[in-house]
Amino acid sequence: MKLSFVDLSRASAPSGCRPPAISLIREATRAGLEARGIRCAPPAEAQLTLVDVLDDGADPDPAGRGCAAIDACDGPLIVRVHASPGAHPPAAGLRSLLERADGVILSTRSHLVRLGSAGLLEASRTDLIAPAVPELSPTPEAPSGSGVLVMGEQLPSPLEQAVGELALGCSLLGPDAQDAGSARRLQGLVEQHAAVVLTDTEFAEDGVIAEVCRQLGRTLIAPGSVDLASQPHCFTVSASAASQDWIRALVAARDAVLPGALPALAESSPLDRLARVLSRAKRREDCPRSSAA
Repeated sequence: MKLSFVDLSRASAPSGCRPPAISLIREATRAGLEARGIRCAPPAEAQLTLVDVLDDGADPDPAGRGCAAIDACDGPLIVRVHASPGAHPPAAGLRSLLERADGVILSTRSHLVRLGSAGLLEASRTDLIAPAVPELSPTPEAPSGSGVLVMGEQLPSPLEQAVGELALGCSLLGPDAQDAGSARRLQGLVEQHAAVVLTDTEFAEDGVIAEVCRQLGRTLIAPGSVDLASQPHCFTVSASAASQDWIRALVAARDAVLPGALPALAESSPLDRLARVLSRAKRREDCPRSSAA
């Protein structure tokens, strides 16, 4: 099977809120699908299209290049929607894209509820699938690391106060726009630090960065759900955490005794589910998308 793999999540969202995991998810998806016999191909040669799009309140395809790639493939259109922070209404462009889709994939229940409440989803063509996570092996000679790696464009004021009070070294990592090699680049940065910090719930809920930290034997501090809090290497704060909340989480993470780096989880892979969804995809009879020329 040949797949057209279209990225409408953009290199840099206008709001600066492109989730840091998107490049990791796309890299792991491409490699995982190819290992399962689904090959990437130009749109005109592909049998179906998988589109990654960001729900950030902005038009996902302002220049129309994505629509051209979608229309060039006459097969089914599957749209995978990634959540971003903020109480924004879904963009008209996202609504239009989902109306054209033969299938929709979301990564978290909270995002499914949000889009479902906005009337953008039909149960019969919606799937909830955890995102693909790259499989990493720690670098044997990597040092134990120090300080924290904060994934975001800037530190929220309470976190900045906490980092200053604890006199922690801190590095900022903005969104990585490139898919190829993004996992190894992130690994190199994570291994230089003792812990990773995510600054927003939507950045943490899909579990991708948490799994990367688990594989590399690093702690993660983030606003998160019960699922995140249940993992021994994760330390959560509320979505509206004050500086003292961040301090407590950072100290707990610093003092934690972990078993070290662990291999990727061997449970049934989300990529297997994604491959099944793609393999079974069919064009809707009522699809508003015209056939490619």
